[in-house]
Amino acid sequence: MSDSLMVKPEDLIDCAAVAAQIRHAIHQYPEIGLNLTRTEQTIVEALKSFGCEDIHTRVGGLDVAGVVCVVKGEYPGRTIGIRADSDALPLNENTGAPYASERPKHMHACGHDGHVATLLAVVNYFMKHRHFAGTLVAIFQPGEEGFAGAKYMIEDGLVERFGIDEFYALHAEPSLDVGTVGFISGYATANADVFEVTFEGKGGHGSRPQFAKDPVIAMGEAILALQTLVSRNISPQLAAVVSVCCAQAGDPNGVSVIPQKAMISGTTRSYEPEVQDTIERRINEIAHGIAKTYDIEADVKYTRLYPAMYNTPEKVEAARVIATRVLGENNVKEISRTTGGEDFSFMLQKRPGCLFRLGMKDADHTAPVHNERFNFNDKAIATGAAVLASIALTRMLSNS
Repeated sequence: MSDSLMVKPEDLIDCAAVAAQIRHAIHQYPEIGLNLTRTEQTIVEALKSFGCEDIHTRVGGLDVAGVVCVVKGEYPGRTIGIRADSDALPLNENTGAPYASERPKHMHACGHDGHVATLLAVVNYFMKHRHFAGTLVAIFQPGEEGFAGAKYMIEDGLVERFGIDEFYALHAEPSLDVGTVGFISGYATANADVFEVTFEGKGGHGSRPQFAKDPVIAMGEAILALQTLVSRNISPQLAAVVSVCCAQAGDPNGVSVIPQKAMISGTTRSYEPEVQDTIERRINEIAHGIAKTYDIEADVKYTRLYPAMYNTPEKVEAARVIATRVLGENNVKEISRTTGGEDFSFMLQKRPGCLFRLGMKDADHTAPVHNERFNFNDKAIATGAAVLASIALTRMLSNS
């Protein structure tokens, strides 16, 4: 592995400074979902200012603000895709930053503005140093926060259109010190699924329950039964979560009215496909079994949102070795998987690669993600960009 392929954070100081200013602009006007028109425009303008010409917009569909920029080196090599998500969350910001969100209930509380900035720094560096072998495909993806933007881009032919061989990405991690990165081999995030169970009986007067078919009793029993699903159906050597997060029945003012319907909904998390299958099957069996017991009907909707993200072990090891060369052994950590969801999993289903975590923590950056006080640490841009650039340059020349 040649030292000439290693890009150090100090090599990216200027590019990171430019990217930080762009981040502040994106942070100030956050957008939610797939159709991020202002964010898309800011990204495209930045790419053009770097001299990029091979820019593709609306990758993912007419209502999907997916942006792809292709940077070809002077010599042939493999094609490496680097992805940055670009959407915000429905929170009111409370960071006190001079560039804080101008939009109520819109906030970059998960660091996606920083992900975009870091990838822009990588593109800027590559445009200044074209003497490399291979092709960089920079992917700016909307709609990670529950909208499956990655899936839309994959379905629009992202891999085939741009000939991508491997995918890489990063994500802000407030528990890691700024200047460090963390790697997870194998399953890194969970299958993120949701369920909704509606029990329908026969409404009636609370004083004469014998003439009704009470769905509230069934709802209560289902809530308790689902708490044993994991402990009695999943091996203790595996991990899974079933959480009932919402229960609705009747009207607060209808204290003597037995409702006709009662509903519960929630989320499930798992890693292995067979565990996911078991959870879905047992939710259906439990709900319909309880409904039969109380002579009512049950309707179960189970939606698989994001598949578990599987970091290809050999690509993780290659990336970890590269990161160690760039940052030093003490700044590269082995971390644990999470039960969160991540739609980069759709890209890793198509091609090998990995997502690593980028440290944020210092005296001024202690808030967790999805918190009103979270703000991506600008000091991390050069670190993340250096590791991503070095991974791309090295993997472009790899035969495996």
